[in-house]
Amino acid sequence: MPDVTPHLGLPLIAAGQAQKHVTHNEALGQLDALVHLACIDRDLTAPPASPAEGDRYLVAAANPTGAWAGLAGQVVLYADGIWTGLVPVAGWLAYVLDERELYVFDGQTWKILRTAAALTDRLGINTQADGTNRFALKSNAALFAWDDVTPGSGDMRITVNKKQAAQDAGFVFQTGWSSRALFGTLAGDDFVLKTSADGANFKTALTAAAATGVVSFPFSPTAPTPAASDNSTRVATTAYVDRGAARTEVAGSSYAILAADRTVAVTALKAPCSLTLPSPAAFPKGTTITVVDESGACSATNSITVTRAGSATINGLAAASIVTPYGYLAFQGDGASKWTVVNRAPLLNRKTFTSVAVANGSQKVADSFTRIVLPDVQNDIGANWDATNNVYRVPRTGIYQISAALRVIDGTAAGTQYGLGVHTNEEDALSFLWHAVGASPSTRSAYPYSRLYAGREGDLLRMIAYAGSSITVVAAALQICLIADAA
Repeated sequence: MPDVTPHLGLPLIAAGQAQKHVTHNEALGQLDALVHLACIDRDLTAPPASPAEGDRYLVAAANPTGAWAGLAGQVVLYADGIWTGLVPVAGWLAYVLDERELYVFDGQTWKILRTAAALTDRLGINTQADGTNRFALKSNAALFAWDDVTPGSGDMRITVNKKQAAQDAGFVFQTGWSSRALFGTLAGDDFVLKTSADGANFKTALTAAAATGVVSFPFSPTAPTPAASDNSTRVATTAYVDRGAARTEVAGSSYAILAADRTVAVTALKAPCSLTLPSPAAFPKGTTITVVDESGACSATNSITVTRAGSATINGLAAASIVTPYGYLAFQGDGASKWTVVNRAPLLNRKTFTSVAVANGSQKVADSFTRIVLPDVQNDIGANWDATNNVYRVPRTGIYQISAALRVIDGTAAGTQYGLGVHTNEEDALSFLWHAVGASPSTRSAYPYSRLYAGREGDLLRMIAYAGSSITVVAAALQICLIADAA
């Protein structure tokens, strides 16, 4: 006769045994421990410091220590001041209180019962699953919602995974068990939508190319051919409606231009304003975006600066500016990394134009570079002329047209050479031009001067002359005007 029961290992009372109550009580104690088994914890690797009589723990640790040493995988019971290990057999169930989970022993390890139960080769809900449809559901509706109990991330994703591109990963829609529509990655990696009237013959209604993202509609009617000046992008539909270019108004604040914008109008401007172009890769290639000052308040002080996004360039630079009232800039992108200014407002304006002169003068010029005094201010709306020092302060960076003229009387009978230039310094340079006056008393000589100058904001231009021997300047004129802003 065995000493213990075959399943719970309860001690049996032997024939003629003395003190039978000891064995009997031990068996009752184990029954009390194992029937309706509820363990406090299963994650401890050593006994707790102050256990209570009757406490039970599931020892899941591979190498427990202390009084639990050698009891890995067992149910331990604290009774009469000692820990006793109870060896489980397959099928034991234990509820772990701190986890609120029911565990089952499979003969080797403890597993969460709901996980173990879920490891089935098929599942049918309100219907019978089979070898092909291993998961089957009959229901009027099915709900998939994000995990708000754990809680989860707030996402809800359903993944349909296939082994390789040539196979199908898709959804089938049927009527009376006859297929009418398919969508997914079918026989390739392009996303397709197919339809059928009979469940046998299918037409591809839509294809989105995996490599390019381009969407095609093989059986859809084509749209009318756009006009030559129409740069908009549109999907071909049977009800083609022309849409005006998207217009956004900005009241003098910074603005990030959207890929859908076509005109950005600054309607109010009291301080410098910054607009940021989208990435050329996100803007339709060859489509124009126009930025325009409609406030009339744009100036070198209150400018509109259009900047790039990321490392894209604008005419090879990081930004372009509008600094004239009612000015505009039009941009086109290459679809990758470059913006190009394709149109801009004429930038010649009166606030950069200065016209000064002297008539019936008597200024002497001898053998030194001499600044010409030009007291007659005929035009200087931008207040760029310093009449005290006879210099022109360049109001902003750009290309300037410089025109000047000098009329002199020779102060000697022998004639002389003289030069004329408009510089930032009073010295000879390649743009300083030389002329001569004839060898007779009171011979008059006039010399015109014209050149383009790449000026920087704050440069000081002055008209200078030089003579080998004394000459008298009887008249002079100087005109300076911006003809092109810097990009």
